[in-house]
Amino acid sequence: MMRILRRKFVVFAMSAVTILLLVLVGAINGFNWMILERQSDNVLHTLVNADGKFMHMDFHNQPPLAPPLNMDIMKSARFFIVLTDEKGRVIDVNIDQISSVSTEAAEQYAKQVNENAGRIDGYKYEVKTFGTERLIFFLDTSGQRNTFITVLIVSSAIALVCWLAILLFAILVSNRIVRPIIAGMEKQKQFITNAGHELKTPLAIIQSNNDAMMLIHGENKYNNNIRLQTQRLNTLMTNLLTLSKLDEEVKLPTESVNISELITLMLPPYDDAAASRQISFSTNIMSGVYMQIHKDTFVQMITVLLDNAVKYTPEGGTILFSLLYENNHVWLVEENSCEQSQKINPERLFERFYRGDDARTQSATVSGYGIGLSAARAIAETFGGKLTAEYVKQGRIRFTARF
Repeated sequence: MMRILRRKFVVFAMSAVTILLLVLVGAINGFNWMILERQSDNVLHTLVNADGKFMHMDFHNQPPLAPPLNMDIMKSARFFIVLTDEKGRVIDVNIDQISSVSTEAAEQYAKQVNENAGRIDGYKYEVKTFGTERLIFFLDTSGQRNTFITVLIVSSAIALVCWLAILLFAILVSNRIVRPIIAGMEKQKQFITNAGHELKTPLAIIQSNNDAMMLIHGENKYNNNIRLQTQRLNTLMTNLLTLSKLDEEVKLPTESVNISELITLMLPPYDDAAASRQISFSTNIMSGVYMQIHKDTFVQMITVLLDNAVKYTPEGGTILFSLLYENNHVWLVEENSCEQSQKINPERLFERFYRGDDARTQSATVSGYGIGLSAARAIAETFGGKLTAEYVKQGRIRFTARF
């Protein structure tokens, strides 16, 4: 349990840290890209407005959220200019401010221009018209891209280092953080275990005394009520002790058991109980199904399902209990009639001490404590299975255990 809680704490903490670092890295690089884009746009507009001549450049009217320009920045910019006529034929090429582009390459770039502004490969361009001639300015943005990639790598590396440092810190402090929680849970489980064992003896004495009184004075409604309530308390304590044991992750000894025969031997009493309430009880038990189980605990799970079926099926209803083996899975399916008006999520029936009286047509004589199905699900999970519930249609509920 300590290991599981520590793992959950570390996963939760690192998930939050990961999201935070991703947002920070994304925001930093997003703003960086936006600023670099504004700077390159500003440089290109300045070139266009000055017709590419440094002596005509004006640095007074700078756009907002863009780094201010000066002559040093402009002279360090790498650009070339192509002059074309109205038919797109190249008249002149100026590549004085760039060494990586030849005249022929500049002409090929100019032929690809079909809009007033845009981007071709790693160059931004903008077109300025003079009568029938066009002056096309190409600005090299490879420096912008390199700067962005550098900032991205550096910020990602810093974020990764921070993530690893926080991960180490979370692992180191997780033990101290979850220890009080574990201590509280252990005390709670110990209390349940001790209380359960302490209550078993007085319950057994009450039951035996009640049986003796019935033999001496005869049976009456008071004897019946005492017997019913002691049986309910015995069932409650059994389920509580089972949950407590399973919560402690105690490994139960298992053996290969023919569960087809085991379940078949358990069915007759429930068939009789259902018949006494005019309930149709039918079964479909596949023979020769074996499982590696702890027999007593598995029997308790089946008992919970069958007890619930008989208790909460209205008179005149139907119960179908099936054991199947399909696709390398063992399926236990209990389906029965239930109250017609169903609005409760069937998953809530597995909550500890949840009592869906409306959902299960419970009466005062059959009402449980809302712990049986919790124990049944815990037992199923102990054997590597899963127990679920669903309303297959109006007025019918199905419990399915898959192993």
